[in-house]
Amino acid sequence: MQISFADLTHTPQVVSFFKNNLEHNNSAVYSEEFLCPLGIKGAIKRKQMIVAIFNGQVVGAFRFYRKKTTNTISLYQFAISEIYRGQGVLKKMLKTINDLPIHALCPMESEFNEYFYKSGWHLQEHNPEFNMWVFND
Repeated sequence: MQISFADLTHTPQVVSFFKNNLEHNNSAVYSEEFLCPLGIKGAIKRKQMIVAIFNGQVVGAFRFYRKKTTNTISLYQFAISEIYRGQGVLKKMLKTINDLPIHALCPMESEFNEYFYKSGWHLQEHNPEFNMWVFND
């Protein structure tokens, strides 16, 4: 499995990957922007997209951005192909940019909070709307 920054040649495959692996009705998808192909394309151009590729196919991808004001990284959206889930692929991918703590928001009512808890993220804070999880491996 190759893990790297997505480049412009990956764009159609990454857009298709998110379309097939992020569902509109997923409780962790709290913004329509997660589903917008233009946001994905922009992230690739800005070198804010990491992909995992196996046998020429995208099997994992995430979008992130560095926050200069807080000296952290925000994980904005991610997906892993169903057959690769539970194998630590996201953690391997995150380690490629883990020079700062990585934060992720998850809606309070989402069952996806269980994923963050079980996969070793730490609950840093919460408000009535979101839990903020931190990965600092």
